[in-house]
Amino acid sequence: MKRILQLLLLICLFFQFDMLLAEKAPDWVTNRPINREFYIGIGYASKIKGSNEHIEIAKNGALKNLASEITVNITGEVISNVVEKSGLLEEELRSLIRSTTEAELEGYELVDEWQDKKEYWVYYRLSKIIYIKLRQENIDQAISLALNLFSEAKKNEISKNYEKALLYYLQALNPIEKYITETLQTEFDGRTIYLNNEIYFSIQNLLSNIELEPAKTSVEAKRNKALKQPLVVKAIYYEAEQTPISNLPLSFAFTRGDGDLIKNIRTNMNGEAKCKVSKITSNDRMQMVGVELDISSLINQDSTSFVYQNILKSFPIPTTRIILNVTGLSFNIESDETNLGKKLSVLHVEPKLKEAFSEKGFTFTEDMSKADVYVKINARSREGSELYGMFTAFVDLSVSAIDMSSGDEVYKCSLTNVSGQGLNFEKAGLKAFENAADEISEDMLPVLMKMLE
Repeated sequence: MKRILQLLLLICLFFQFDMLLAEKAPDWVTNRPINREFYIGIGYASKIKGSNEHIEIAKNGALKNLASEITVNITGEVISNVVEKSGLLEEELRSLIRSTTEAELEGYELVDEWQDKKEYWVYYRLSKIIYIKLRQENIDQAISLALNLFSEAKKNEISKNYEKALLYYLQALNPIEKYITETLQTEFDGRTIYLNNEIYFSIQNLLSNIELEPAKTSVEAKRNKALKQPLVVKAIYYEAEQTPISNLPLSFAFTRGDGDLIKNIRTNMNGEAKCKVSKITSNDRMQMVGVELDISSLINQDSTSFVYQNILKSFPIPTTRIILNVTGLSFNIESDETNLGKKLSVLHVEPKLKEAFSEKGFTFTEDMSKADVYVKINARSREGSELYGMFTAFVDLSVSAIDMSSGDEVYKCSLTNVSGQGLNFEKAGLKAFENAADEISEDMLPVLMKMLE
């Protein structure tokens, strides 16, 4: 009995101790402090049995709460300017600013923490004076870095090293991209400038003076073949005089049709970029290759904010295009068709093949030297049998296709005993030729087409 009373007493003491802890929760847990000299951040999390994740969750919540107290004043003019350039909505922009503020918090201090069996609480604060001081130091450092890069860009632009000038201008955006809504007023070359705007307009002006000029605006091409000559585009800077731009990254891509080509090329010392097209795969008769300045290769997109990536897209990127007039491979077909020992004056197999090839966009030439593929057809008919006045004949046929550029035989096949029936052997032979022509078109042509791809 005595032990039972002792146990009950201990239980009561523990219960009272828990109640005492609950009663001793600090004021800042129940009543959020207000302090004109500090930004306040309070966070909490429910405890998870067997885990300490609640500590990290509460700390992150406190810092997020602290960041939400920091008001970044942005004028309507600045907001409109950035929204126009980036294509973002105003609320999206403000959300990104809040996220950046949270990510860059420094100088805060831990004031207190409290916990019971169920919850963990943490209390941070940041001196407003310290915050302003640290933020201004960061802005000044960013301006200094950006100004050095901007200065290098100007020097290279004056020296007509336009690719390097563009590179430095774009790099100058990186240090200040976190402060896109700041005026960033500074001194440069004896005058007061707003660095953000100055860099933006310098890039815009440089890009607007770059022209991409194709050596040929229209090129003849053949499906499934490489272009004999590369596509050549010249980058020129137009101002007082025309200056070729070397080492400029250009991007080539099919904007209509399809094929295999080298996509990314830099211009040579003469400002020319030469793109090799190794194959045309689309059936379209008119295809287009678009060419544009590859501005993405000049920046580190992984370290560039979403806002600035959108701003970069707003620049007047130099572009041009080249039209490809595409024809199918040209065929020269020689057909030897003999019906019962007599050469046919009206061929049966050759026209059927030409019809099938034409539907695929291929062309024909009588000049073997101008053909891409030479096709040789040999077809012979022979008598079969006669039964109840109905005659049967058989055709044996062989086809060979040679790639004229390499001299290789790309296809070879034969058909035997293709039958036909008629009122006499001659008509049965002609019918056998028709059947052989259908069979060669339906069964052999797709294989030949695949071999030529």
